[in-house]
Amino acid sequence: MAASNDSVLNELIALSRNSSQASRRRLFEDMGNLFLSENERLTERERAHISDIMNKLIHDVEMTVRQTLAQELSRNENAPSELITLLANDEIDVARPILVHSRVLKEPDLLVVIERRTKEHMLAITEREDISPLVSDLLIEYGDEDVMEQLIRNNDAEISEEALGLLVEESKRVDSFQEPLLARHDMPPALAHKMFWWVSAALRRHIVENFKIDRNMLDRQIHDSTLALIEDDTIPEFGETHADRLAAHLEARNDLTERTLIQTLKSNQIRLFLAGLAIKSGLDAHRLGDFVHSRNAEAMAVVCKALSFDRSSFSAIFLLTRRGGVSGTDGKAALKPEEIERVMKFFDKLDPAKAQMVLEHWRMNTGYANAIHQIDKAEDDQFVYL
Repeated sequence: MAASNDSVLNELIALSRNSSQASRRRLFEDMGNLFLSENERLTERERAHISDIMNKLIHDVEMTVRQTLAQELSRNENAPSELITLLANDEIDVARPILVHSRVLKEPDLLVVIERRTKEHMLAITEREDISPLVSDLLIEYGDEDVMEQLIRNNDAEISEEALGLLVEESKRVDSFQEPLLARHDMPPALAHKMFWWVSAALRRHIVENFKIDRNMLDRQIHDSTLALIEDDTIPEFGETHADRLAAHLEARNDLTERTLIQTLKSNQIRLFLAGLAIKSGLDAHRLGDFVHSRNAEAMAVVCKALSFDRSSFSAIFLLTRRGGVSGTDGKAALKPEEIERVMKFFDKLDPAKAQMVLEHWRMNTGYANAIHQIDKAEDDQFVYL
């Protein structure tokens, strides 16, 4: 380091001996400024020393100081990786610029943030320009609808065909996925054709106009896509995702209980809940997803009664799977008391033996033709004949 910096170093040494909060803040700021201003003239050893000191001080300084440093380091490709990793795992107001812009963060670092940090951290990662297929897979696995939608809208994100297949399947119930999926440059025509069944009339026109389909063969394509709903090779099979493997592990340890399933919902781990309930019920996780998100909770009541869940467990599952729970973000009731009372009365009157018979019927998948009929019926008013 240049000799002119000796006085600066001496001042930093003096500050390091003072344990007051003000001194620690000043030391952290000065270290950051020294790193940023002298970066090219620092030796590797000097860089390592500064990085080590800042790592130790980072939790002792105010958020505003960490925010400033994160903003300054977010586009610095020579920033110390250890410090960048710490900032990336900080509160979202600090971490955001690092998660969006920093190229020092590598794939393993991003995976750890997704697994351990908050939804807001995942949303920030979806804005990156270098999202790998593995990072996309984990965002889809751990994220909620908002995270998945923002990932879909990022055309720079690499999403595997298997993951796109899963998102297409989800788009049956999440309308906001449909348009950005069909706008993606990497959308396979076969998946776009499959979406023909459940998207709006305008998007059906878009599929025909942009995904090269022989209009004379349209009916056969639709028929084939409908049949593919039963066995879709593009969707990960049960047991292939992290949630499936974790659910199977819990079941093997006899830990997959009503209480565990409810806790997954409280933690917003909807995929783990569905994977666990699929093991318990023998139903396909996708069908259970339809039950969970249906406004009519009677199907979920049948499943819970057939599995001998008690009244309080079903009540918790019902409330936690309703959007907003008992009260919405605006403080108003998301569920009317009479609706809750109606569902609970239905559950109370259900005969366990009859519920088990219905569950067995669903396991045999005999309701598939009826499901297709319901799709047809729902689409009749808006279907566009081409």
